[in-house]
Amino acid sequence: MPLQASQNVFITCAVTGSGGSQDRSPHVPRSPEQIANSAIDAAKAGAAVVHCHVRDPETGTPSRRLDLYKELTERIR
Repeated sequence: MPLQASQNVFITCAVTGSGGSQDRSPHVPRSPEQIANSAIDAAKAGAAVVHCHVRDPETGTPSRRLDLYKELTERIR
Protein backbone atom coordinates (compact mmCIF):
# COMPACT_ATOMS: atom_id res chain seq x y z
CA MET A 1 0.00 0.00 0.00
CA PRO A 2 1.54 3.37 -0.98
CA LEU A 3 2.14 5.91 1.74
CA GLN A 4 -0.12 8.94 1.75
CA ALA A 5 0.66 12.27 3.35
CA SER A 6 -1.67 12.97 6.24
CA GLN A 7 -0.57 16.60 6.53
CA ASN A 8 0.64 19.37 4.29
CA VAL A 9 4.39 19.75 4.11
CA PHE A 10 6.63 22.79 3.80
CA ILE A 11 9.92 22.02 2.06
CA THR A 12 13.03 24.07 2.79
CA CYS A 13 16.47 23.62 1.28
CA ALA A 14 19.90 24.81 2.43
CA VAL A 15 21.83 24.64 -0.83
CA THR A 16 25.25 25.54 0.60
CA GLY A 17 25.04 23.11 3.50
CA SER A 18 26.82 23.74 6.78
CA GLY A 19 30.20 25.39 7.33
CA GLY A 20 32.39 22.43 6.41
CA SER A 21 30.27 21.11 3.54
CA GLN A 22 32.84 22.05 0.91
CA ASP A 23 35.29 19.55 2.38
CA ARG A 24 32.77 16.73 2.25
CA SER A 25 31.47 17.16 -1.29
CA PRO A 26 32.75 18.84 -4.44
CA HIS A 27 29.13 19.37 -5.49
CA VAL A 28 28.37 22.08 -2.92
CA PRO A 29 27.96 25.35 -4.84
CA ARG A 30 30.56 28.07 -4.26
CA SER A 31 30.04 31.02 -6.54
CA PRO A 32 26.94 33.24 -6.49
CA GLU A 33 26.02 31.83 -9.90
CA GLN A 34 26.27 28.22 -8.68
CA ILE A 35 24.36 28.98 -5.48
CA ALA A 36 21.62 30.80 -7.42
CA ASN A 37 21.29 27.93 -9.90
CA SER A 38 21.00 25.45 -7.03
CA ALA A 39 18.38 27.62 -5.32
CA ILE A 40 16.34 27.90 -8.52
CA ASP A 41 16.59 24.13 -9.07
CA ALA A 42 15.41 23.53 -5.49
CA ALA A 43 12.41 25.81 -6.03
CA LYS A 44 11.55 24.02 -9.28
CA ALA A 45 11.71 20.73 -7.36
CA GLY A 46 9.20 22.00 -4.80
CA ALA A 47 11.11 23.89 -2.12
CA ALA A 48 9.08 26.78 -0.72
CA VAL A 49 12.09 28.33 1.02
CA VAL A 50 15.75 28.26 0.06
CA HIS A 51 18.25 29.13 2.78
CA CYS A 52 21.42 30.62 1.27
CA HIS A 53 24.77 31.75 2.60
CA VAL A 54 27.43 33.06 0.25
CA ARG A 55 30.90 31.64 0.12
CA ASP A 56 34.20 32.98 -1.06
CA PRO A 57 34.30 31.71 -4.66
CA GLU A 58 38.04 31.00 -4.41
CA THR A 59 38.23 29.17 -1.09
CA GLY A 60 34.65 28.01 -0.47
CA THR A 61 34.75 29.41 3.07
CA PRO A 62 31.71 31.25 4.42
CA SER A 63 31.67 34.96 3.59
CA ARG A 64 29.71 38.06 4.58
CA ARG A 65 30.68 40.08 1.51
CA LEU A 66 27.78 42.29 0.48
CA ASP A 67 28.73 42.18 -3.22
CA LEU A 68 28.37 38.38 -3.23
CA TYR A 69 24.95 38.56 -1.52
CA LYS A 70 23.85 41.23 -3.98
CA GLU A 71 24.89 39.13 -6.98
CA LEU A 72 23.18 36.05 -5.53
CA THR A 73 19.94 37.92 -4.86
CA GLU A 74 19.88 39.49 -8.32
CA ARG A 75 20.39 36.10 -9.97
CA ILE A 76 17.54 34.50 -8.01
CA ARG A 77 15.05 37.30 -8.57
